Order: sequence, then structure tokens, then C-alpha cells
Amino acid sequence: MAETADVDGSGPGPAGSGQRRLLVVLVPGLTAPLPRWASLQGRLSQEADFNPAHTVWLPIDHRLHALSLGRLETHAVNIAAQINATWLSHGGFDDVLLIGHSMGGPLIRRAYLLAAADSGPAPGEWAAAVRRIVLFASISRGIDMNARWGRRLVAWLLRMTPLLPRFVTEDAMRGSTFLTNLRLDWINHFARLHQAPLVVQLLGTRDSMVTSEDSRDLLAFPTARYLSVPDADHTSLLSLDDAPDAEVRYAVLRKALLGRFEAGEDVIRPDVDVERVVFLLHGIRASIVEEWLEDLAARIQQRGGGRVVVIAPEYGWVSAAGFALPPIRGKFVRVLQDQYTQAVARYPRAEFSVIAHSNGTYMLGHAMLKSPGMRFQRVYLAGSVLPQDFWGRFAPRPLPAGRIRNDCANRDWPVALLCNALNGVRMKDVGTGGFAGFLGNSTQEVAYLAGGHDAALLEKRRDGVVDFILGQNVAVATDVRDPGWFRPFSNAMPYVAWILVCAFVVVSALGAFSNRVPSALAFEFHPVFTCVLVLSVLAVYILLDIS
Repeated sequence: MAETADVDGSGPGPAGSGQRRLLVVLVPGLTAPLPRWASLQGRLSQEADFNPAHTVWLPIDHRLHALSLGRLETHAVNIAAQINATWLSHGGFDDVLLIGHSMGGPLIRRAYLLAAADSGPAPGEWAAAVRRIVLFASISRGIDMNARWGRRLVAWLLRMTPLLPRFVTEDAMRGSTFLTNLRLDWINHFARLHQAPLVVQLLGTRDSMVTSEDSRDLLAFPTARYLSVPDADHTSLLSLDDAPDAEVRYAVLRKALLGRFEAGEDVIRPDVDVERVVFLLHGIRASIVEEWLEDLAARIQQRGGGRVVVIAPEYGWVSAAGFALPPIRGKFVRVLQDQYTQAVARYPRAEFSVIAHSNGTYMLGHAMLKSPGMRFQRVYLAGSVLPQDFWGRFAPRPLPAGRIRNDCANRDWPVALLCNALNGVRMKDVGTGGFAGFLGNSTQEVAYLAGGHDAALLEKRRDGVVDFILGQNVAVATDVRDPGWFRPFSNAMPYVAWILVCAFVVVSALGAFSNRVPSALAFEFHPVFTCVLVLSVLAVYILLDIS
């Protein structure tokens, strides 16, 4: 195979001598199964570098489709095992070329990382022989489910049925836990390599699913390149039969698979001058235009200068009733996971900190719990809705934060009342950490500020928040108040919640099975009442979800 490029354009390729044994691993996407690769594979077999006498093709027939069940991580482990088995059965190869299209891109990338790891489910020595990874419109960042109404409907149906088996489509969504962990592991792996393989991302000019911006984690390194395929969409870019000019398309594909790249050619450069990135995460019943967000961002930028970047992900308005439903509050975790990964790829040398309020603390905590690669130097929590034992759930791995400050207010009813009630009815993902404080010594507790749910972010306290985030001296709060009667009121909420749940169940049962609601002596099923009750509950859930 022709020589591939390191930073300076030199370096051995997969089969430079014509005698080197080459393994080509091909992982197709969902929309372009293996038969669609026949035209390209046929042309490549005529190249001296892909001489059939020295080349073994390993097409992975994963048979995945949009409704397939399972997890992409499981399929990646299986792909890594297949490559390892082929490697062992042939006594090894001199070079390995990895090719992935669309969803096949994340699969082959994860398989490579699994093999490159010293331990794990599928280590393999073949990873050291990988010289080039060519990705055809790899969905690195994931599918944007808000881009089209059809995708929004699919995402909504998945949220509506949280008890159904898991579909692989969920792992392909933008900001999914699988993609977040993959991208962060990829960045960390390539940052450690002294001699990294060449990575090429091919994108069609008419691709409506993937953009170069979506590929920042791929293109953040000197050995990564980006090529544009003219007159090609997400599916057709790999096929010569669909090309308006097959020779022009093949020239681009050949460059990706065989060609040399000059240093600095077709690279998206990261910003290495930024030293700190601060995330601002708002809570329920808020939006990006809320005054405290704009004011805090301005104060941080003013004091940090051009070395500090503030990112405030927007995810819309959430009601207290919507927050009470696990599928609704959980859907926003992906927003932070996606934005964090993009920022790591864009600002590779920066330290990360975060200011989170209310539901923003939920997004932050559960994103870190799901994605071990996420780490923040400083974490400021205001009105936190996380449970008291939350930081102990990271054991045995270390906490993903250097310093954590937790400011509590003495009249914070969303945390003290609502979250305690939800925690009391076995919703253990939320709790009263923002009112009763967190267990252990992982956090710096400030209790209790006088005020309600937004007390910690009032104008008079914002300079202290900025001081903490920027690592400067922080004045001790003096306007603290004991919660008094509010504490036992909060402690009673789990019992109140159970009483309400039991009352709802009893009234519903009486209405459904008794011909006289006040009396349960004579039972008779009432389908009309039952249908009205079920449809009413469903309608309320739908309205809360789409509001």
C-alpha cells in the first residue's frame, strides 16, 4: 500500500513493499450493507497495494438495523473478537486497515480502543498494527434527533416506553453515553500515542446527517484528515455505481485509502490558548436568556479574559411536574455529555469547571456517573437535586471533580419538599443533597443561605461564585439562617408522598372495580372509567414531555 502520512508526510504504509500482509476490516453502516461496497472493493483489488495474494478482507456482517435490540458496546466487543480471531488464524499481519461507515464508524473505533487497552473484554495485539483508519461519514457525534420531525418522533417514542428492551438506536443518538465514552476515550488514547495511525473522515457534500463540526474529536490530532466527497450523500459516498463521475469519486476515496497527506492539510485545529472552560447549567423553569446566566457569564469573561470560555447549553423550559417524571428529567443528560465532549476536542489543554443549579446539577451528576472520562476541576452546586449519598456512588473510582462546593438555602422547597417526596417513593436518582447536604467529606457545604431555590445565585452572591470557580479567595457567607420548622416539614415529605400514592391507587381501584365508588362490597369492572383514567394519565405525561 502507498505510504501514509505522518505529520511531515512520511512514514510506512500498510503494504509499502508490495509484499507486506494486509488485513482490511470493513464495518458497514445501517443504510449501506456489504453488497453496496462491491464496486469500491473491486476497484481496490486492482491496486498493487491491495494485491489479493497479500490482502485479506474481513467484512463484518453485524446485521444491525434501526430496530435492533442491545448495545453498541456489545457489538464492538464482538467485532474486536472477530478481528482477533482472524489475526490469530492467519498468524498475524504486517498492517491493518480499518474502514467504517456511518454507525460502523463508532463500532470500529470502539473495537480498536478495546484491542489497544491493556485489559478489558477484547484486548488484541492487532491494534498495534493499525496504520490507517478510514471513516465514511462516521456518526462520531451521533444523530441529532431534533433535526427532523421523524427523528424527534423516534426519540419521543423511546422515552414513552422506558421499560421496553434497549434499542441500539439509543446508543447512536447525539450525546449518548456510548458515544460520549467512546469520544473521550479516543481523545485520551490519541493524546498518549507517540506514533498514531492516520485517521481520515470522508464526508459527502450533500450529507444531511454528519458535518465536519461533528467530527472534532476525530480531527483534533495531527494525524487526522478530512476529505470532502463531491455530489455524495450520507449513503452514496462509498459507492462508485451511484457517482455522477465514478473516476472523480474514486480519486477521492483512493486518496483516503492509499494517498499521502501533507502536514496541515485538511485539518480542523483545536484552540490551545484557552486555559479554562466554565459550564453554566440552568435548572427547571429557566432558559439561556435568564438574567443570572448572562450576568455570571459576563463576570467570568471579564475576570478571565480570552483565556476563559463560558458555555451555557440550552435545553429549554422544564416544569416541576415534568421534572418529577424520570424519563423527562433524564433526557437532558445527553445535552451536557455532547457539549462537554465537543469542548474537550475544541480546547484540549483547558481545565473544566461548572456552575450548576437545580436540574443542571442532575444533568451534571448523572453525566459524570455514566461517563468516567468527564472531569471538572471545580464544581459549584446551587439548589442541588442530587441525593445525599450521591458522591459515594463513584467508589471505587476517584471523584471526577477536584473541589465541590454545595450551597443550600433554608427555604428551598423544590429540593426540600419535591425531591424528598420523589426520593421517598423510590426515585433514588434525586434527593435532598441541596438542602440537607451531602454525606461524607467530598463537598464543601455552605448552609443555610437565607432565601429560596435561587438564593445562592442572587446578584449579591455572584462574585463569591466566580471567586470559587476561578480559584480565588472566597469570602465566608455571613447571612446564614437555620431552616427551623422547614426541616421537619421536609422530613415528612416521603410519608406524605406514600399517602398520596396509596390514595390514588385506592380511588382508582374503587372506580375501576366497584359499582359504587364509596363502597367496595360489590365489585364490577368498569372499562370506561379505567380507560378514561389510563388515557388521562397518558395525556398528562405527553403534555409534560412535549411542553
